[in-house]
Amino acid sequence: MNNEHGEALIHIEENIIVAKLIGSFNKEGAKKYTSGMKKAVKELQGESFLMLVNDLELEGGTPGALQELEEYNYWLTTQKLIAKAMVVKSNMLIEVIDKFSPSQKLQKYAFFDNEKDACTWLKSFNIC
Repeated sequence: MNNEHGEALIHIEENIIVAKLIGSFNKEGAKKYTSGMKKAVKELQGESFLMLVNDLELEGGTPGALQELEEYNYWLTTQKLIAKAMVVKSNMLIEVIDKFSPSQKLQKYAFFDNEKDACTWLKSFNIC
């Protein structure tokens, strides 16, 4: 995906949708990310799933990107998402997400500072 608007690397490992966000996102970049995530959910064909989002290389997002993220998180509440682990490098990002994406509070989620702990938490849901 275009690095000029933020880059999102998305793949599926068993029933876990894994995303890595790199750079700064504007609305266009955020739409590419959310479209990619929606496509991944569709590929799971109605199965329950977990999410791992690595934000360690995320630099930020414009107001338009944050609005797109909120619309996407609201949509996620209508899907078979069991839990979402987010790997972040700062408490500031947690505060921004909590403020600008209130619908995420309707999901089961947790923040981590490394992928190993995030994966351990996700695997505790044992949905396979």
